[in-house]
Amino acid sequence: MQPHNGPQVGDPLPTLTLGPLTPEHFARYAAASGDYNPLHTDPAFAAAAGLDGVIAHGMLVMGLLGRLADRLATPGSLRDFRVRFKAPTRPGETLRCGGTVTAVYERDSHLVVEAELWARGDGEQLKATGTVVAELG
Repeated sequence: MQPHNGPQVGDPLPTLTLGPLTPEHFARYAAASGDYNPLHTDPAFAAAAGLDGVIAHGMLVMGLLGRLADRLATPGSLRDFRVRFKAPTRPGETLRCGGTVTAVYERDSHLVVEAELWARGDGEQLKATGTVVAELG
């Protein structure tokens, strides 16, 4: 493989921060996604379900990690994107998303970059982890 000026193993990805999240974020995501599960928008329903309030849609958190993955990838270069949820995200929390490049190699004359991703809430609580594979040029 020829040397390149792109990402290197161990490089951190630029951090993306959003928040504090509000019930309005959850309601707007519900409207955009069509996911009107009341666990995300109705505090009384969430309490009746045994939660101490509404929680963010998992796909909202995944979407934020997707924005981070998009910063690594060029248009059309994303080859794999996976997320595993670790803890619920609640109104009032600020999410901070980041990651680290874990592999850089050549495949079919294209530079491929892999990275591990994470989303953390207040107190550095891990909300989600993930991976991304992008083919660059």
